[in-house]
This record gives sequence, C-alpha cells and structure tokens, in this order.
Amino acid sequence: MRAWLIYITNFLLTSALGVVFVFLEDVQRLHGLADWEVGAIAATGFGAALVAQLVLAPLADQGRSQVLAVLALAAGIIGPIGFAYGSSMLVLAGSRGLSGVGLGVFGLLARKALLGLDTVGGGAKLGILLSTAVAGFIMGPIIGAAFEPLGLEAPFLFVSLSLIVVGIPATRSILRAEVAATPVDYSDLGRLLARPKVQAAMLIQFVVFGFIGVFDALIDRFLTDLGASTSGVAVAILAVGAPMLVLPRIAGNLAERLGGARVMLPALVGLIPAMLGYGFAPTVLVATFCGFLHGLSESFASISAQVLVLEVTGAERAAVGSALLETAGLSAATVAAAVAPSVYGSVDQRVFVGAAVIGAGLGLAALARVLQGSDEQLGPRPAAVAG
Repeated sequence: MRAWLIYITNFLLTSALGVVFVFLEDVQRLHGLADWEVGAIAATGFGAALVAQLVLAPLADQGRSQVLAVLALAAGIIGPIGFAYGSSMLVLAGSRGLSGVGLGVFGLLARKALLGLDTVGGGAKLGILLSTAVAGFIMGPIIGAAFEPLGLEAPFLFVSLSLIVVGIPATRSILRAEVAATPVDYSDLGRLLARPKVQAAMLIQFVVFGFIGVFDALIDRFLTDLGASTSGVAVAILAVGAPMLVLPRIAGNLAERLGGARVMLPALVGLIPAMLGYGFAPTVLVATFCGFLHGLSESFASISAQVLVLEVTGAERAAVGSALLETAGLSAATVAAAVAPSVYGSVDQRVFVGAAVIGAGLGLAALARVLQGSDEQLGPRPAAVAG
C-alpha cells in the first residue's frame, strides 16, 4: 500500500475546504449573502460529512469499500468546481456539502487502510493523517491567495485537477489494502456509546470541533476586522496550523504509549485559554499567538480522543468508532459554524469567550467520564480478512 498517496489525497480534500474559508467574506459581498446564509454554507460541509460517515461506516468495517471509494473521490472532485461557479446560497452550500462528503468518507476508508489488520502503531498513523488534513486546511488559504489574481475560480479548479491526478491511484491503493473486517452492524454504535472512554472522547471532540466551527466560520471576518488583508489572513492561518504539521504524530505515539486519557487533560488546559484569548485579542499578532497555542493544544486533544476510541474498538470496528467520533465533532462544528456569524454580528469577538466557557464545561464532563474507569475492547465477533 502506498500510504503517501493516501496522505496527499487527504491533504487535497482538506485544502478544498481551506480555500473556501479565505473567500467567505468575498463571496458574501459578491453575491449579497446574509450572515445566516454564510453560516449555512460554512456548516453544510460539516453536516454532510457527519451524515455520510454515520450512515456508511458499517460498510467500511465490513470490508465493502469499492462504492464508498468512488463516491468519496467523485464528491471531492465535483465539490470545488461547483463552488467555483456557484452564485446562489443553495449551490454554494451544496458544493461545500459534496466536499464534506468526499473528505468524510475518504477519511473512513483511509483510517481502515492505514491501520490494516491491527492497531499497533495506529496512534502515529492517525497522527500523520491528522497532520496532512491540517496542512491542507492551512495551505488552502495560501492556495487561494496565490491563485486569486487569476480569478475566484482558479484555486478551486487547481484543487479538483490535483485530486484527479493523485486521488485515483490513492483510491486504488486503499482498495488493495488488507483490512480487519467484521460483521459489524448499527447495534455496535449503541454498544460503543455505552462505554465511558467513548463518551469522554466524544465530549473532547465536541470541544475540538466546536472550536473549529467557530474559527472556520469567523476567521476571515474576524482577522479582516482587526486589519488583516487576504494574504494576511492566509499567513495567520499558517501560523495557527503550524504546530499541527508536526505534533500529531508525536501526540499519537505518546497517547498510544501512555493512554489517551493521560494526554487529554493537558491538551484541554491549553485549548480553552487559546479560545478565550481570541475574545480579547486587540491585534492580528495577538490573535495569531492565541492561534498558535490553539493549534499546539488541538494536536494533542484530537489525537487523545481518537486513541481513546481505538482502545475500545480495535482495528475491526475502527470505522464505526471513527464515525461516532466524527459525528460528535461534526455535529458540534455544524451548529457552531451556523450560529457563529450571526452571534459575531451582535457581540463581535466576545463570541469566542462564550465558546471557551462552553468548552470548559464539556472538558470537565469528559474528565469525569474518564475517571469512571478503563474499558476493554468491544467483545469479539467472527473476523475475516478483506483485501
């Protein structure tokens, strides 16, 4: 299996979303969109990925990946093209939804393929996958700024063409990988939800992705209000994501060795103050510093949640566990991204203070669930090897 192709495709799928964020304010002015319409566009990608993962995850754990792989790649390619040429809220939101489906379903298949037949070394592999996703997100605005002189459509077309070139061989590599398969069904979702570790991981994901939803929906507008240009926003996002380019692999190794629970608490100690700091940042420079702390802490928080779930699911049910985790995160991101623009219009950057307070409450609840005790892996079922 050529893992590097999977990582590059994951990078490109995420960069398609990153390009959108740097142009949200431009799109709003160009097409005369209301704040709630911008919120809907920002939220649709998260919501579409949520539904796709939750519905399709059992198929991935059963080893039935062919149709899913084609769906993921096609949606990932078409989404940016639709956004490039769309002018109404419905078309723009639908195109972003396709990008969300592509990223979400590809993520399920990528995790299964990378984990293979067991979870040994899984923390580092999940960390690298997260790093490539973050790299795509922070490079998306830079791609947008670089191609902006050629027109609004240019960066989206560049991403789609790149996905055609790299995504096809990456998809073939996924389909050829040996994965741990099991006759998983939707009842396993309920069994996993009953586990304290999974509950804690989902609460952490609420915090991480809730913050992502607020950040993504507001970053262009927020930094522009502080005096940043389009290129300035891109540079600020690069600084925010820089820690996540290298730390997730380290965090994955650490969480696999020490346990996800031990990595979770210090991550939250950094993540909550970072979000609080946005609420009081007087300049782009201060906001960027808060973002650097945000990225550093998120590297460990996100991986701690993934490893907590992996400790319960094993490789056999990794897709279903991942879907539950992503459902929690994407639902939080969907609500946060939909609401944040309107709240920001009323209270300005104090919206970040409210997000920090909510995040602190959820973090304490996650800690309480972890203290309930450790979980064994979900009971075994007859396993098979699918290639």
